[in-house]
Amino acid sequence: MRQLQLFFSLMSISLLSVAQETSYTPDYLFPIEPGKQNYFAGSMGELRTTHFHGGLDIKTRGVEGLPIYAAEDGYIIRMRVSPFGYGRGLYMMHPNGQWTVYGHLQRFAPKLEEYIVKKQYEKESFEIDLENLPSNLFVIKKGDIIGYSGNSGSSAGPHLHFEIRDQEERPLNPVDFGFSEVMDNIPPTVRSVRLRPLEIYSRVEGEFAPILKSVSGKSGYYQASTFNALGKVGVEIDTYDRADGTYNKYGINKIQVFENDQLIYEHIINRIPFDKSANINTFTDYKAFLDTKRRYQRLYKFDSNHLPIYPDNSLTGFIEVNPNESKNIRIELWDSFDNHTVTKFTIKGHIPTPKFSKQFDSLSIEENIMKVAIPAEKGKSLQLHFPLWNQKIQPAYHKGNVNYYLWDLRDGLPFMCSIDSTQLDTHLEYQVPHHSSLKYYGKNVNIEFREHSLFDTLYLTIEEDQNLLKINDYYTPLHASALVHYEVNDSSLIDDKNFVFRIDQKGKKHFVGGRWNDNVISFRTSKLGKFTILPENTPPKIILLKKWKSNQLRFKIEDEDAGISSYKATLNGQFILLEYDAKKDYIQTRLLNDKQPLKGKFKMIITDRAGNTSVFEKTY
Repeated sequence: MRQLQLFFSLMSISLLSVAQETSYTPDYLFPIEPGKQNYFAGSMGELRTTHFHGGLDIKTRGVEGLPIYAAEDGYIIRMRVSPFGYGRGLYMMHPNGQWTVYGHLQRFAPKLEEYIVKKQYEKESFEIDLENLPSNLFVIKKGDIIGYSGNSGSSAGPHLHFEIRDQEERPLNPVDFGFSEVMDNIPPTVRSVRLRPLEIYSRVEGEFAPILKSVSGKSGYYQASTFNALGKVGVEIDTYDRADGTYNKYGINKIQVFENDQLIYEHIINRIPFDKSANINTFTDYKAFLDTKRRYQRLYKFDSNHLPIYPDNSLTGFIEVNPNESKNIRIELWDSFDNHTVTKFTIKGHIPTPKFSKQFDSLSIEENIMKVAIPAEKGKSLQLHFPLWNQKIQPAYHKGNVNYYLWDLRDGLPFMCSIDSTQLDTHLEYQVPHHSSLKYYGKNVNIEFREHSLFDTLYLTIEEDQNLLKINDYYTPLHASALVHYEVNDSSLIDDKNFVFRIDQKGKKHFVGGRWNDNVISFRTSKLGKFTILPENTPPKIILLKKWKSNQLRFKIEDEDAGISSYKATLNGQFILLEYDAKKDYIQTRLLNDKQPLKGKFKMIITDRAGNTSVFEKTY
C-alpha cells in the first residue's frame, strides 16, 4: 500500500514539470521566520542599476545562517552556484506550475549540499548550474528547510532574495500572495517631476531640454509649480516608496497620468520577463541616472521601450500644449500594498525667454535631434556641412547671448557645423538602426552590432586622438555588447600585453581586453565612450589567510586592473574544489569528504583576464 501511495505521489509531482494551470491554489509560506514581523531590503519592480528587481529582498537582521523554508510543496528543479548573481540559489516547481526562487544562500540543506558538492567535483568547477532536475530527486514539502540565508553572489549584504514566477518564468509580485509578515502603511514619496520636449518644435520653459520642478507636500499629496511649454511634451517623475520600520527605498508598482481628468497613461509593474528587464535604461533617463543617481521614470510611451507593462497601448502619455491653453496634470501612484499618492501641477501654453546660459560651444544629440549651442549674435544662421551639400538653419531659440540650433538627424548627418570663424566637427559617421544586425566599416574602426545590441537608433560618432578612441559617449546605453575592430597606427602600442581600457566620466580606467591580429585589436564592449590601449602584465596577488579548519585553506586573491578570470587547484595532482567569493576577493578549499585531512602537495593557479597567472604551491 505504501509503495502504491509513493507511486501516485511521484506521479503527481512529475506532472509539475509541464507547468500547466490546475485548480490548485497556492498558499505560500513566508520563506524566512514565518509568522514573525519582517522587513524588505528591496521590492518587486524596484529600479536597479541595470534591471528591474524581480522579487523581494527579505532582511535577515544582518546575519547569515537563518533557516530558509520551502514556501509550498514541490520539488527542486534547479540548483545553481556562482560567485555572481544569486550566488547559491535554489529553484522549486510547485503543483500549479509556478516557481519559487531562493537566492544568496549561505549553504543548502545537508542532502542538497552533499549533492551539489559531488556534482562540482564531477565537473571540476565551482560554478555550476544544474537545470531540469528529475521531479523525484528532491521532493520537498511546504515548511521543509531547504537552505540557510547568506550573502553569496552579488549580494550587497546578508538577505534572502525570494521570487514567485509564473508558468512562463516571469517574476510575479510576492506581496500579492498575502504575506502578513511585512507591513506598509506609507504612501509613495515624490521628490520631483520633469517635463521633456519630445519633438524638434517643442519647448519647455523656452528650451529644448527637460526641465525639473521640485514638489511640496507629504503623506500622499504633492504639488509642483507651473510649467510653461508648447508642443508635444512628456512627464517624468522621481519617486520611491518606504515601508513601516525601515529606511529602505522601494519601487512603485502602478502609475497613472491624467490630463484635465482624462487618463492618458498607465503602467503596472507586476511581471517583467527577464529578457526585457534591461529596458530600464529606456524606461528611465539613463544619462540623468549616471550624472545624478536619480531615476526619472518616463510617464509616456518612449519609442524604444518594449516593456510589457502597459495595460492599454493607446494611452501614450503624450501631451500636446497649444498657445494660451492650460493643462491640469494629475499623477497617481500606488505601491505593492495599495498605498496611494497624488501629485498635481499645471502646464501653461507659453514660451518664456531663457535668461542665462554658460559661455561655451557644444554639440549634443538627444534622441533624433542634434542640438548645437554657440555664442553668437541673435538671428545668425548656422551652416551645416554634408558630403554633397550645405544647408543653413536659423536659431531655434536664444538663452542669454547663446544661440541654440536644432537639426533632425533623420534628415541627414552633417559632418561639420560652422558660424563665422567657429567650426564644430560632429564626428557623425552612420545611422545604425536598432533591432537589426549591422557591420559598420570606417577608416580605422569597424564595429559589429548584433540584432539586440541597441535599445534605439544610434547616431554613430567616432573620434580618434593619439591613443584615445571615442565611440559615442558614456551616456549611450547598450542592450547587448558590440564587437569593435580598431586598426592602430602607432606601432609602439602593438603588443600582446597591451589591452583596451574604457575610461569612465570620472577618468577611471576599466579593463576591457582585446586580441591582436597584426595591428588590429578586437574587443567586445557593453558600454560605449572613451577607450585607450595600455599594458597589463601584473599577475594577481595571492595572500594565505589563517586557517579556520585544519583541513581547509583560505586565501585573499586580488587583481585590481584586469580582474580574476579563472582559478583552479589540485591536491596530489587531483582536482580540489575552490569556493570563490568575488566581491570579497576571497577563496577557500573544500574537500569532497569534509572529514578528510588535507595532506600532500597543494597547487593553486589564479589567472586574470589579461592572461597573467600566479601560482601558490605548498606541501601539507
